[in-house]
Amino acid sequence: MVRVAVVGAGAAGTSASFFLSHLANISTNRVSIDIFESSNYVGGRSTVIHPFDSELFEPIEAGASIFVDANRNMHKAVKAFKLRLKSFDENDGGNLGIWDGTEYALRESGQRWLDAAKMFWRYGRAPYQLDSVKDEMIGRYKSVYDHEFATRGPFANLSAWAEVSGLAEQLLLTGTQKLIDEQGINVQAVNELAAAACRVNYGQDVSDIHALATLVSLAGSNGVSVAGGNRQIFERFASESKATIHLEHRVTKISKIESTDSESSRTQYTISYRDSRQAADDLSHSGPFDAVIIAAPFHQTGIDGSELKSSSAIPIQPYVHLHVTFVVTNATSPSGQFFGLSDQESMPKTIYSTMMRNVLGKGQRPIFNSLSYLRNLGPKVGIIGDLHVVKLFSEAPLPTETLAQIFNSSSNLIWVKRIEWDAYPVMNPVSEPSQLAPIQLDDGIYYANGFERLMSTMETETVAAWNIANLVSDRFWDFRASKSWADE
Repeated sequence: MVRVAVVGAGAAGTSASFFLSHLANISTNRVSIDIFESSNYVGGRSTVIHPFDSELFEPIEAGASIFVDANRNMHKAVKAFKLRLKSFDENDGGNLGIWDGTEYALRESGQRWLDAAKMFWRYGRAPYQLDSVKDEMIGRYKSVYDHEFATRGPFANLSAWAEVSGLAEQLLLTGTQKLIDEQGINVQAVNELAAAACRVNYGQDVSDIHALATLVSLAGSNGVSVAGGNRQIFERFASESKATIHLEHRVTKISKIESTDSESSRTQYTISYRDSRQAADDLSHSGPFDAVIIAAPFHQTGIDGSELKSSSAIPIQPYVHLHVTFVVTNATSPSGQFFGLSDQESMPKTIYSTMMRNVLGKGQRPIFNSLSYLRNLGPKVGIIGDLHVVKLFSEAPLPTETLAQIFNSSSNLIWVKRIEWDAYPVMNPVSEPSQLAPIQLDDGIYYANGFERLMSTMETETVAAWNIANLVSDRFWDFRASKSWADE
């Protein structure tokens, strides 16, 4: 029996547990898994809110919202667990606008022929060129599910994974360098369309973020989600793995111990943790474990890894601290005056922001990354008009006074909920392998979240987990899967 501890019950931790249990089953071996999670729920950054904090209303994704056709593990999980997919149609009608902090760079009219003409006049062939570059990246990415890719793994470092997948070169350039300098795409299209995609998906500017993350941002259209919340996938990964789940258990240290197995000289480990439901100074221990998978951003966990060979090689990874604001309002659209228009003009209900004007030294930095009218909740007694749920992403908190300006009056703010978290890693170009975290930190110690430096999605966390599960399986059972889980 191999005992494994997993730190973190998000996408990577739960899928690593599931995949390891799966590999044990198909190789006729046995594994015991304990998942330690510091919060009080399973799912990590995939979580939901309910309007008015009432489960009488359908949940709305607060974090990881969509996955796409190329995300084969997520789609297979939906099918395997008999969950229900829905198109990501959380759109309360209305049109799209791209705002540069001072004025609209683009504003749809709702008339398809007119909007198509506007797009062509402003951007020419650039939208088709952006699609072509994006599709080429997706084609390369899809190779990670192929038999040939599986035979070249599992990978002990991220550089090797990126090279074999054919995606390494996309890490060397910024999005603007890739799209404008290398591909010759219209500057205005990159600074508006691609920039808006990067800001809504990763909270970063196309001139800063690496090309791979830029292209992943462009691949976010036509996404789907799980009815009732995407985190159901990760809850099922955890439960189907038969792991013992320890919620509100914050791991503080991973310590080496001498193996108690007289037939093995392998190092084993003890997990030290604090249970938040008990006294703050109470420290508990669990073990011995043959392997530990760290599936949470290492420097955010506060784990003492001083006894591990390579923990010091994990680069300090800054994250984008994102503010998510949910507003229930009876305003049918944002205020035109706030955006420099009259209130008589038709306003977009989905607004993405671009840094174009700011990059050119004009205007001001947009106060939000995106604003989206998500859902019409219908009427409420005592309130004029239907209620609408709106979600805003921003780099800084949006004060109530600012929200009142956006929605025309403080009386139009029926309910407000604020969430903030470290949502995505800062993904600047990678020039040296040392900028990437090692996957294997010691004998039997593995780190999943370094993969986020390449791509930060629910799917790619499961891809990282599959690789680590195979490293563990190879180490203890001399067994590696000959194809991906998605291909089975």
